[in-house]
This record gives sequence, C-alpha cells and structure tokens, in this order.
Amino acid sequence: MNIDKNILNTIEACRYCPMCKQVCSSEFVSYKESDTPRGRAILLYDVYEAGHEFDESIVESIYNCFLCGCCRSWCDGRQEGGYDIPELVKFARRDIASKGSEPLFAKTMKDLLIKNDNPFGIEKNKSFSADIKEKKAEVLYYMGPEVNFVNKEIAESTVKIFDSLKINYTVLKDENVGGSMLNLLGYFEDAKRKAEKLFKKIEACGCKTIVTSDPLFYDEFKSNCFGFNLNSNIKVYQLSEYLWELIKTKKLVLKNTDKKITLADSEFFGRYNNVFDPPRQVIKSAASSNFIEMRWNKEKLISAGEAAFAFYNDRTCLSDSLGQKICGMAKHIGAEAIITLSAAAKNVVSYGCDIKVMDISEFVADLI
Repeated sequence: MNIDKNILNTIEACRYCPMCKQVCSSEFVSYKESDTPRGRAILLYDVYEAGHEFDESIVESIYNCFLCGCCRSWCDGRQEGGYDIPELVKFARRDIASKGSEPLFAKTMKDLLIKNDNPFGIEKNKSFSADIKEKKAEVLYYMGPEVNFVNKEIAESTVKIFDSLKINYTVLKDENVGGSMLNLLGYFEDAKRKAEKLFKKIEACGCKTIVTSDPLFYDEFKSNCFGFNLNSNIKVYQLSEYLWELIKTKKLVLKNTDKKITLADSEFFGRYNNVFDPPRQVIKSAASSNFIEMRWNKEKLISAGEAAFAFYNDRTCLSDSLGQKICGMAKHIGAEAIITLSAAAKNVVSYGCDIKVMDISEFVADLI
C-alpha cells in the first residue's frame, strides 16, 4: 500500500463529516453520494481499515474525483478542518494502479502520454512545437499538451503577444510532457521519469524564466513534487502572472473594452498555489469597472476540469454539465465573456455555453 499513515487521519475524519458535500464538483454533476468527499472516505475506510479489496465501485468513485480541491478549500476555512481529500485520492490511485485495477481510460492515457507526450492519441509531428526551431533564450514558453496538440490558438495568441513586445523567448522543439498527468492518474514512478526528462531539457535550453499556459505544469514546476528542483535561478510564471508583470512595468498596454468580463479561476494556479490576483489585474487593466465576479469565485469556484481526465474519453456528458453550471453563473451576473486560465478550462466551460469563452492569452492578444 502506498497510503501515507498520516493520510489515514483524513479517512477517519471525513467519513463522519458531510460539511463539504455542497461544494464537491463531481457530486454537482453525478448527484451520487459515492462521489462526495465523505462517500470516498467511507469507501476507502473499507479498504485501508477493514481490509477489503478495491472493487469496481470503489475504483470508479476514486477516479471520478476531479482533484479540484474545492473540498480542501472549504475544510481549510473551518477551525476543526484542514483535511485533504485530494491527497488521499492521489495515494489511493497509486495503490489501485499498482494492483493493475485502474480504469481502462487511465491505462490508455498512460500509454499515450509515454509514447506521444499527450493523452489524445495525436502524433507528435502534428503538435505546435513539431516545427519549432529551438534556440537559446531568456524566456521559455512551456505550453503543456492541451495547448501544444489541441488548443493551438492559445499558443498562437501567446506568440503574438511575445513577438509584438520583442520578448526573447523560445519553445522546446517536440515539447515533452511533464509528470503531473501521470502522477494524478496514479503512475508516480512513470511520472517521475517523465518529469526528470523534461526538467533536464528545460535546464539545457539556458532559460532564466519559464512562462506556462498550463496551471497543472505551473504547479509541477513550483511544487517540487517529484523530489528534484529546477535550477533555483529559473523563475516560473503562469501566463497571467507574466502578463501582469509586463503591464505593471508599462511594457504591455491594452486597449479598453466595454464588455462585461468575468473570470473562471484555475484550481492548480489559484486554489493549489493561492494565486488569484494577477489574472484579475490583467483583465481590469482593460475592462476597468466592467470586470465582475461570479458568486462563487477564487478558491470556492467549482472545478473547470483541469485534472478531470475522464473528460478526455467518452464521458463528455460530465464536462457538459460542469461547463453549463459555470456558464450559468456567469450569465446570471450579466457577463458577456468568460476568461479562462487553461486550455482544459476553456474547453469545459465552452460546452453548451452561449457567451464567449476565451483564454487570457486571447483576451490580451485582441487588445494589444
């Protein structure tokens, strides 16, 4: 068993507590008790305390978790709280995968990530970075697999911004995926090997700064989750952070827009790293008083799907429901556009949404 003994305290506490059920993103779309934090704690108590095996229903519940951290944020705000269901789920997935009991979609994604550096089955020669001429530069733009293979418009917008400002940047040719996706699926050792390969390639390119569009890999670069660090001299920014630095120093000036704009916060940039202000400042620099908040925002916004990898397969009905809920909250406050901070969030929120959804790179590129 990979479970940390300290994590067992979460099982003991959470199986009796229903207080975060109302903010659980996966329960929002499935309406199943087993898809609540308490439900998962009850099921894992049967495994880790009562000695039962991981059966199909337990595995389904554990892999249905979006790992968005809503429950953890809610629990952190309570005096007696601080329990971490996402961490518990990650350990449980490692145990499930070590027994070969993980769902087929997880096994398929693992093979695709290892072979093609993306979970979509797209050949590497069809990526944005396939024809890149890598060079030595101060700034490395790291896209992440969704931008590199699917949402190339985000890469194009970012490159447009960098070119217009004459930033000395590069992109890794045939950009490698890091370890985060494999790790969240339960494959820690495979994830560590992938991350180490990427980290070596990054350090070899000689950059001083990494700017990434993908909050999942921002979290990987910042958290040292695989036991080794990037060169400590390399600064890491999520794209919205970097854009705000450029705006603060007057290197980037945006035209004004009179559209009412709201923001769908990122779980891995915002909730996991407690960074919420930079994207708001970027939007406000152009939208001024027209920036409006959804009722549930920052650490309390439901998942936008950044780690809900089941969405990449035949379960898009879940992402449809999730995107419609976020879109509905935005429409309720009169927003005309929703800004997202990752390709995953853009794709999920766009499902069934009849107002404009755009990545922050697209928002800025349109207003230079």
